[in-house]
Amino acid sequence: MVKLTAKLVLARARAGDLESVKKLNCWGSELTDVSVFRQMPNIEVISLSVNNITTLQDFRHCQNLQELYVRKNCIAELSEICYLKNLPKLRVLWLADNPCETADHDKYRMTVLKTLPNLQKLDNTIVTPEDVNRAIEAGEDLKLPEKEKEVLLENSGGRSTSPADQDSDPQQSAIAVTLEETNKIREQLGLKPLPAEKYTSIQTRASPSTSKHRNANILSAVLALVKELDHESLETVQHAVKNRLDSF
Repeated sequence: MVKLTAKLVLARARAGDLESVKKLNCWGSELTDVSVFRQMPNIEVISLSVNNITTLQDFRHCQNLQELYVRKNCIAELSEICYLKNLPKLRVLWLADNPCETADHDKYRMTVLKTLPNLQKLDNTIVTPEDVNRAIEAGEDLKLPEKEKEVLLENSGGRSTSPADQDSDPQQSAIAVTLEETNKIREQLGLKPLPAEKYTSIQTRASPSTSKHRNANILSAVLALVKELDHESLETVQHAVKNRLDSF
């Protein structure tokens, strides 16, 4: 497995932090894990053609994404494009030469455009209003991949998860945010995420109802992470901290 790390992203983009990266080209890098994009909400152009990516799930967090190039990867299910439905600025998608591109090319194109009607270019071909109108009639209705449903069921103890369920336990929600923030920092520094069971001590006393408490949790996590970093990683942290301080 070849993972795209935060360190590599910052080096390629010559940036101080992930949120400032607007464009990234990692063409032909044999990548299989691009979960780092979950921490890059401001990315606008992503070029990842000729890799080994199997899912589009990680890109759904990129709310400013305008162009996505994932030609010649390993995306098997066309339903993966459902992860892109809520990206309001996405206008260009190059998905061709993936296993999900069916033999019936016209049906494939109509289905993609029915799911993503705001595209202006698909697989290097301009999308016309006539294409979109025909796609509404001829395209297939897609749903999230089955693996996503399985994950949701597993995380909810075998029952579907709704916003009402998530809101029913504010403390559990706050705990999840704290753990997510800790792992976000770890991922940016190239470290493995903490499993939930190792976060028990924080969970038992977590009640981050104020921004002060939340900042205290984040600070504790950062200080713990610093002890695990080598000299090169510490320099990366120092640079990111300096940029953050300069922004105030």
